[in-house]
Amino acid sequence: MNTIILSALSGIILMFSGFYIKNNRALNILSVVLFFGMIVGGIFDLKGCSMFAGKFDNMIGQSLYGVSFFIALAGLAIFYLLLNKDSFGKVGKHVAEYYALIFFSFTGIAVLAQFHNLVIMFLGIELMSIPMYIIAGTNKESLKSTEASVKYFLMGAFSTGILMLGVTFLYGATGTFMVDQLVNYNKDFETIYYLGWCLIIFAFCFKVSAAPFHAWTPDVYDGTPTVFTSFMSTIIKGGSFLGFILILKSFPTNVAYAEYYRLLFASIIILTLFVGNFGAVSQKSVKRLMAYSSIAQAGFMLFVLFNINSASKEALMFYTIAYSIANFIIFYTIDQFKNPKFDSFIGLGKANPVLAAAMTISLISLAGIPLTGGFFAKFMALSIGGTNDKNLFLIVIALVMAVLSMYYYFKVINYMYFKKGKNKLKTQDGLTSFLLIIGMVILIVMGIFPGILSSFLQTPMW
Repeated sequence: MNTIILSALSGIILMFSGFYIKNNRALNILSVVLFFGMIVGGIFDLKGCSMFAGKFDNMIGQSLYGVSFFIALAGLAIFYLLLNKDSFGKVGKHVAEYYALIFFSFTGIAVLAQFHNLVIMFLGIELMSIPMYIIAGTNKESLKSTEASVKYFLMGAFSTGILMLGVTFLYGATGTFMVDQLVNYNKDFETIYYLGWCLIIFAFCFKVSAAPFHAWTPDVYDGTPTVFTSFMSTIIKGGSFLGFILILKSFPTNVAYAEYYRLLFASIIILTLFVGNFGAVSQKSVKRLMAYSSIAQAGFMLFVLFNINSASKEALMFYTIAYSIANFIIFYTIDQFKNPKFDSFIGLGKANPVLAAAMTISLISLAGIPLTGGFFAKFMALSIGGTNDKNLFLIVIALVMAVLSMYYYFKVINYMYFKKGKNKLKTQDGLTSFLLIIGMVILIVMGIFPGILSSFLQTPMW
């Protein structure tokens, strides 16, 4: 409960601070401090020191994994805010409001991390999503930004309807909104019951940009200001996957329907991998390429949902951290160019060695090359799918798609180091260079010593 209250209060503080604080750096520092406060509040939650403990157990409960995941996302947000400290002011004048929207979206993630009730789950998703509909259209001078906001809102409203219908069907079949009681349903309403689960799965697939519910992703990511695209494609996606894995814990492991469940996810994964990777291959804009890359990465992350256990939870958190850090660095680099096409990256290796090196390590990590966090993230996700021998063909397809992804990731690297031309991009300040180096180190350490994070995730606090 601490995380919910603190994230909401932080959003309110930032919303009103805009009247008094005009310095963008001061707003950035205030946001970082508030995120540290949320992390401390989350730690107290893990230790059992929670505000209003036991008062709302039928709605909000203590999920140690959910709170741990929230803390990880808050830590990633601190890295994101510090790395993009100068980018918020480029979007518009209402910088405090941008930070406030980010905190309000974290309120939704905090709710998703601890829901015990289907209605609260729905509220968490909406609290997380609605600020993103607004933030997508913050660049008032860009028609693409307005288009992205409208398209995101309309598609989001459509997925909300699907989710509500799924919740309605589950309630009709079980007579309860309580998540831990969903396994008990009336056999006379079995069809409605499983249809409700399908609709909930489809709604979450929209949130994580899995095919065939991905159509909004390229246009929305491309039209949204780059600094916010970075946030949407990482932390919001991570929060959506958190809600996804927590609700699927209550899916009945009925042997008669287990194969249908496997086939459903296998079909979604195959389609997502094909759409994401083949869509990225044909892109001329690096930003749009990263939008399709986000779809492809969602395909790999979906593997953790085949078997919900401690290993799959660990794999999801590991994947989210490695994927987010790489994306933060890549989108920061993209944001330095007005027109982020491949030609913009020519000569970047000589003009800005630190930025080019960080970009390279991040791209290699997303491709899943060994000695990077992305390699072990994919390995852990595929291992979850590999617990069922029937998924062997699916894993082979995923490995082929991972090899295909190397083409478009290494294409960017080729332009940075091997294409002749001069790049006039200026070097970044000392703090930004330090953060870029830290990001590279984290990705490499996660690839060489993945057990460091695993040891933390396997502690009894789960």
